[in-house]
Amino acid sequence: MKILTQQQVDSYRRDGYLQADGVMSEQALTLAERILRDWSERQIGEWLQEGLIDDVRHDLDFRCRLARLWQEAGRPKYLRSPRRDLVGPDMYALLVEPSLLDLAEDLLGTAELSVHGIFNARPKLPDQRWTDTPWHQDAQYYRDAEQVHVLSIWFPLQAVSEHSGCLQVAPQRHRGVLFDDYHDEDTGFKGIDRSEWKRLDGIPVEMGRGDALCFTQLTPHRALPHRGKAVRWSMDLRYEATATATESGKEYGFVARSSEEPEAVMGIEEWLAKWDGIPLRSY
Repeated sequence: MKILTQQQVDSYRRDGYLQADGVMSEQALTLAERILRDWSERQIGEWLQEGLIDDVRHDLDFRCRLARLWQEAGRPKYLRSPRRDLVGPDMYALLVEPSLLDLAEDLLGTAELSVHGIFNARPKLPDQRWTDTPWHQDAQYYRDAEQVHVLSIWFPLQAVSEHSGCLQVAPQRHRGVLFDDYHDEDTGFKGIDRSEWKRLDGIPVEMGRGDALCFTQLTPHRALPHRGKAVRWSMDLRYEATATATESGKEYGFVARSSEEPEAVMGIEEWLAKWDGIPLRSY
């Protein structure tokens, strides 16, 4: 089902990104929150086992609880880009959630859709640099997509602003080349050399719950520092046309929608089996 106007699709193609307001279904948001709640419980449980905290504080709100306990635990580092740890029935259900597949179909221009196997959560806590992703292009993490359109969909679980760690994008820079990898010493992330930053002319994208930020694999973007008090919860998923699916995408991805070959759509058990033998926290 089409959910975007032609004007929105044209804007995405011209600028390399689209802020799609209100396109996330409540079902998708509920699934994402449940996945992140489960991850949060495991992380808090580790701090308890390590003796860093003595109370898991179930009385606290989901948005604030992890941040409060992180402070009490002494601000330890944690898995800033969970992926393997998110895998399960709820993650599969989110990846094939109809509103997300409809959005991908509109922007990729095909109903033959595959989930790209690289997805992330961002449990971004206040006032620490090592989750401030620097200017980068997603294809720097999967270089076989340099010439192949891979759609990234980033969405927060609460409103985000320049104060609370929204993303910044560089419009119309997706038609350029894939930058060489640069290791950002402040954060440890891969990114774009700092000498290029002043040329990117980034704009902040402030968003509400239910909005999605869509961009191409070559669109430069970064996360601004989070100066709020609660956790900035977000997830980023990726989709590509099945006909041109990349090897990096297919490794842990799968065919998610097909009108031409519906039997090719991978079921949950087959997808979960791909992750057998891959330890938690390892990918």
